[in-house]
Amino acid sequence: MNTVTENKAGQYVVFAINNQLCALPIEEVIEIIRVQTITLVPGITDYISGMINLRGKIIPVVHLRKRYHMPDDPFTKKTRIVIIEDDGEHIGLIVDEVVMVTYVAEGEFEPTLDMFNSLEKDCFRGFAKVGDTLIGILNKTKVLYPEYEKGVENNE
Repeated sequence: MNTVTENKAGQYVVFAINNQLCALPIEEVIEIIRVQTITLVPGITDYISGMINLRGKIIPVVHLRKRYHMPDDPFTKKTRIVIIEDDGEHIGLIVDEVVMVTYVAEGEFEPTLDMFNSLEKDCFRGFAKVGDTLIGILNKTKVLYPEYEKGVENNE
């Protein structure tokens, strides 16, 4: 299995979810768009809001507030869909707002804390300290496929 456990210095797209700052490496982000009409698909996992049609391409959209069981909030003019790529497929992530793109240096990373329960710990690849700000670096695979990852025990 190809899971990334190590963070590397570089540019990160930082976004807010319920006032919590999270980030993904800029290489994993295809584009950032405004929220558009989301077509509901019955019978799918509750944190998948539905599908969008982006320039003729059908893209599933994951609502990160629902994914992390946070209180639902209406979309605002700052709400965005961050389009990422996973195994050649594009997937949208609904975030409250994109805050910035920032460079994170090698010495600014911290591992996840052992006191987190396994779900919370596995969703993050670690944390970055940028100035006085703490930013959670998301583990894309665990965010998108939590059910799949539950069956794979990888205690290191």
